[in-house]
Amino acid sequence: MRRAFFWFAALFSCLFLFSGCTSSPPESSPGGTSPEAWGNIPFLDGQLYAVAHLGYQEMTELEHYTEQYLGGIQVPVHYFSSGDYYLVIPRYSGMSLSLYQNNIETSASTLVYEDHDCQPFVLQCNASDIFPDATIRLVHRDQTAEFSPFLSLKDGSLDIGPYGLDLTEKTVSGS
Repeated sequence: MRRAFFWFAALFSCLFLFSGCTSSPPESSPGGTSPEAWGNIPFLDGQLYAVAHLGYQEMTELEHYTEQYLGGIQVPVHYFSSGDYYLVIPRYSGMSLSLYQNNIETSASTLVYEDHDCQPFVLQCNASDIFPDATIRLVHRDQTAEFSPFLSLKDGSLDIGPYGLDLTEKTVSGS
């Protein structure tokens, strides 16, 4: 009788121990990605990232965008040259990021940073209006997006490639 009680108590204890080791997986879509992981960003089909222009040589709107779209998190800043600041927000968790620095003299691109689970970041680049000194490559499953963010000399619009969403809020001054 004592032996049966001992085995019952041991089995019961093990059940309690193992019940604390399980957790429910986070909500995600098939494949482990979390679409619209960053809240209320109005992504359209086919868009893999969002970009906001934050200013030239000074980040004037970073706090606004991080509060509105990222829950106020701090984001790392990558400095390539003293040009424009861009906030880049990947659409899916688990996206792979490669940052390349482009050389104006040799036209060569050098990989300077990689992250296999890319989080939002800021990039300062493009000291020259005629040559983009940064290339961003984002990979999600079998999709690859590669772009060099820049402001158009023609009309000042943000060029971020065909897979990006421009989050930059335009301010219109009244007369």
